[in-house]
Amino acid sequence: ALSTFESDTATPESYYEYQGSELKEADVLKTYNGKKITDSQKALISNCAFVGDSICSGLYVYGVLPQDIVVAVGNVGIRSIDDYTFKVNGGEYNALDALKVIAPKYVIFSMGMNDINITSAETYCENYLNMLKRTHDILPQSKLYVASITPIDAASSFASNDKINRYNAAVKQAVEGAGYNYIDIATSLRDSTGGMNARFSGGDGIHINKSGYYSILNDVVKQVG
Repeated sequence: ALSTFESDTATPESYYEYQGSELKEADVLKTYNGKKITDSQKALISNCAFVGDSICSGLYVYGVLPQDIVVAVGNVGIRSIDDYTFKVNGGEYNALDALKVIAPKYVIFSMGMNDINITSAETYCENYLNMLKRTHDILPQSKLYVASITPIDAASSFASNDKINRYNAAVKQAVEGAGYNYIDIATSLRDSTGGMNARFSGGDGIHINKSGYYSILNDVVKQVG
């Protein structure tokens, strides 16, 4: 099972070095550190599309998932997602058109780090509900999820984990109240103080490393379905 994966000990890298680069075929659907993924887990992950920002894009940057199911680039926020295009299956599309191309069983939205210092929690939730409704309109058979914003290093000056927790609590209440779904990917990434666990740090206090993505997928297979 994914929960048996060992920590990835590779030196953390910054995501920003990788934006737009050619990426190798993902290996998560094969093995990780010699641990085989079950067929049911493989099928579930293969039926997901992940939509989001530079943190979300790490799923393909690190070769964890194929780029064709990761609709993500740097600087995206839920407030600004329509301003960006995404490369999927040889084409370049806005987020909604990319999702139509993928036609996933599950859509997992994972962003917010680029919203929390710009919009209020109330506006953040309104923007998410708007995007969820538009996605449901074009993909009525897909099950839609919003993933929590991931924790940051407690010493980071970017924001505070208390603020992130407030936004997560607000969006959880909003999306579940509207009939959508919420995934907690943050708890597994935290240390005892509530900040990002150093073993998952990508090196800048905000982004995560390859081990962090296997933690996220472990939470996905437990909570999606």
